[in-house]
Amino acid sequence: MNLILLIIIAFLLGISIGSFANVCIYRIPRKKSIANPPRSFCPKCGYTIAWYDNIPVLSFLLLRGKCRACRAPIAIKYPLVELLMGLLFVGVLLSVISRGERLVLLPFYWYFCASLVILSIIDGEHFILPAPITYPLIVVGLIFAFLLPEHICYFQWNKTCEITRLWGLTYSAIGIVVGGGSIWLIGLFGKKVFKKEAMGFGDVVLMAGVGAWQGWKMVLLAIFLGALVASICYLPLIIVRKAKLDSELPFGPYLAAGSMISLLFGWGILSWYLGLYL
Repeated sequence: MNLILLIIIAFLLGISIGSFANVCIYRIPRKKSIANPPRSFCPKCGYTIAWYDNIPVLSFLLLRGKCRACRAPIAIKYPLVELLMGLLFVGVLLSVISRGERLVLLPFYWYFCASLVILSIIDGEHFILPAPITYPLIVVGLIFAFLLPEHICYFQWNKTCEITRLWGLTYSAIGIVVGGGSIWLIGLFGKKVFKKEAMGFGDVVLMAGVGAWQGWKMVLLAIFLGALVASICYLPLIIVRKAKLDSELPFGPYLAAGSMISLLFGWGILSWYLGLYL
């Protein structure tokens, strides 16, 4: 299939999933069903949004960012989430093609990225990482590693590891322990230093889930990259005294960012780093 067509399909699918992600982001923290009511509604007036007002990105532009019924402003985050998801889907597609992996892996990788985006925004707004998203991430990661073990074997820094379902499941299980255990230890250390909770259990489950998908080596890279992204974003606020060193910080978005970077560019990053010493 033509690459341009694949990119267009991936982008359109991504913004459509982004629209559903917005439903999850709004309803899950409020303990509302994502299936009932089946159609989206305006949170201000309760107006049921017609299909033609619910076209990803386009409807926001046509409505000029306002509800058709009550004219209340529509939060800019909704089209931004849709655009982000579309770009991520395209990025994953190009990454899979460039690594020579099978396209059958795409739906799994897309699920992984969509889950991380939803978790990031919920954590950023509500300081929670909901179990209905984090725990399935672990389960699906184990299933994925068993059914298509080449994906997790690829992430073991070399392409010569034995590719069997047993090895795939083994790498995934070890990744769960290392990912979740590392964050638990970091939280334990932070609690000793700051005399308060430094890492929530949701972060532990999140990185256990990432470990299930990427194995123990890549999940350690993801944690490092997450801490790096957090430092880049947070240290300037400390310098200008807009935040304090012990301020409460939702770490989930940064861990998710590190996890997506390791998914897309992890092998290249590690090859570059190891090449400095070998």
